[in-house]
Amino acid sequence: MSRLIGQVLDVSRLESGRVEWHESLLDMREVIEDTAASTSQLFRERNVRLDRALPTRVPKVRADLDRIVQVVVNLLSNAVKFIEPGRGRVEIALAEEGGFLRVDVRDNGPGVSSEHQEMIFEKFRQAGDPLTGKAEGTGLGLYISRRIIEHSGGRLWVSSRPGEGACFSFTLPLVSEATLDKAA
Repeated sequence: MSRLIGQVLDVSRLESGRVEWHESLLDMREVIEDTAASTSQLFRERNVRLDRALPTRVPKVRADLDRIVQVVVNLLSNAVKFIEPGRGRVEIALAEEGGFLRVDVRDNGPGVSSEHQEMIFEKFRQAGDPLTGKAEGTGLGLYISRRIIEHSGGRLWVSSRPGEGACFSFTLPLVSEATLDKAA
C-alpha cells in the first residue's frame, strides 16, 4: 500500500510541476551498474539472468540521479516480473545515438501486444500478465518513468511482438563539450 501512496504522490507532484529536480552530470554506465547491483536479489529470487552490454566509456548526460535510478529500477523490475522464473534473460544495453544516449532493457518474456504498447504508459493502465491474466503492480510506474524521461529531454517507448519479448528504451540528450568545459 505504501508503494501505491508513494507513486500517487509522485504523479501528483509531476502533474502539478512541484517536483524538486536535482540535476547533475551523470555517467549512465555507473548508474546502470549500480542499479543492476541493487536489483540483483530480485533477479536471483526469480532465477533470471541479467546481462549488460555497456561500452567502457560513455558521454555524460544531465539529469536527476534519483529519478533516473527510479526509471531504470522500474524497467528492470518490470522485465523480471513478467518472465517465467528460471527461464528468463534480461539485457540492459547502452549506446550513443545521434546526440542522445540510449538505454535498452530487453527481455525474453511474453511481450506486449501492439494494442497495449501505448496504453501501458497511461495512468493506472496495465496489460496484465499473460501467464496469469492478472495485472501486477499499480499501473503507475511506466507513466511516471515516461514523465521523468520527457522532463529530462528524452523519450521512453516499447518495441515488442507477442511471444518474442519486449524492449523498453529511453534516450537522454548528451551534454555538449561546451557545457562540460563550463562545469569543469
